[in-house]
Amino acid sequence: MDASVPTFRQTLGPLGLDVPPAGESRFGELIAAYRARLEPGAGPVHIRGMGSMAECRAALLAAAELGCGPVWVSWACDSEGMSATRVHMLAALFVAEGMGAAAFGIECPEDAAKQRLDELAAHAEGPLFQVKEGGVELFRYEPVPHDPDAIPCATGTDPCFISPTIDVGEELECGPDLLEDIIAAEDDPVGAMKIAIQSGDDVDIFALHQYAVGKALCLCSDVPELLEAALRAYQGRAFYDGTGGLSREELERLTERYGLIVL
Repeated sequence: MDASVPTFRQTLGPLGLDVPPAGESRFGELIAAYRARLEPGAGPVHIRGMGSMAECRAALLAAAELGCGPVWVSWACDSEGMSATRVHMLAALFVAEGMGAAAFGIECPEDAAKQRLDELAAHAEGPLFQVKEGGVELFRYEPVPHDPDAIPCATGTDPCFISPTIDVGEELECGPDLLEDIIAAEDDPVGAMKIAIQSGDDVDIFALHQYAVGKALCLCSDVPELLEAALRAYQGRAFYDGTGGLSREELERLTERYGLIVL
């Protein structure tokens, strides 16, 4: 894939913060911290050395909200393609590309770099690169046709794929038993779970327990502001099955900002 490395005007690195249960920060605090480090409207931006999904997403949202772009994103990973917080690089790719990253890269042991980049190339939509001591080096690859029945989503740590006709199982409500319901739904043979967001309290409950979601997630709400709040809190890439009655314009905006998959 043809591309050229830009001259970055701004660089963002890890803050060393995370959301519960891995950390004690609120996600909004991470976004605010990255906003404070950015000059509005200035780009290109390199978000580099990422290790957690929360920091990566917060940096991407901060850049988007301040009109900074294009944004290149790179993650630090081991030879198996896992970050220090056990995020798989395919999951990181799917989330970053969904949220508008112009290119995705890795910083990993040199003897494993090509294998990891080849793995990413089988699913990437845009340019890939490797971060080395000497700077950024593009990874040249030929894009391959993607299977329309294998749509990429992600949990907060792992990649997952859905089909256009996937069964989402029984809808879960954000009540006091949500964590237990999520754990039980993990044993359901269907390939995804569905969580309904009906109030602001639901968003808070979902944000607290979303870390337990281990399969593709369908988020549903009749209120676009509530669905957006849930998508903002979710440290993965969710999908929408069309049952919430939201308009095409609303869904397109949520897709552009948060990478929402609309079936």
